[in-house]
Amino acid sequence: MIVALVSLLAVVLLGCNEKPDDDLAKVSISNRAEFGKINPDFIKKYQDEESLTLFQQAIATAVKDEGIVNMASPEYDVQIVDKAGNKYGYHLWLGDKGQNSSLMHVEDTHTIYTISEDFTGKLISLVRP
Repeated sequence: MIVALVSLLAVVLLGCNEKPDDDLAKVSISNRAEFGKINPDFIKKYQDEESLTLFQQAIATAVKDEGIVNMASPEYDVQIVDKAGNKYGYHLWLGDKGQNSSLMHVEDTHTIYTISEDFTGKLISLVRP
C-alpha cells in the first residue's frame, strides 16, 4: 500500500514538470501575466507542423540551469497543447539574435532552462510581433 502511494505521488510530482511529447497540436503566445500563471489573451497561435516542431525542439534541447533562480518578470507566456489535450505552460524570456533565451515551467518557478542562441534566432520571428 505504501509503495503504491509513493509511486502515485512520484508520478503526480514528476508530471508537473514534464515536457510535452512529440505530438503537439497547438502553441499559443501571450504577453506576460504573472509568475505561475499563463495570460489567456493570446497574441499568436500556431498549429502548422513547422512551427510546432521548432517549439518542440527548443523545449526538448533546453538545458536546466543549476542554482537558485531570481528572475525579472517574463516577456512572454507560452501555452503548449499536445494532441492528447494536455496543456503545458511556460514563461519565456526571449533573447536577441545571437543570445540565449530562458524558459521556466509555470508550475516550477524555482527552475530555469536555457534555450540556445540558434533556437533563439528561430523563435524570434514566431514570438515577437
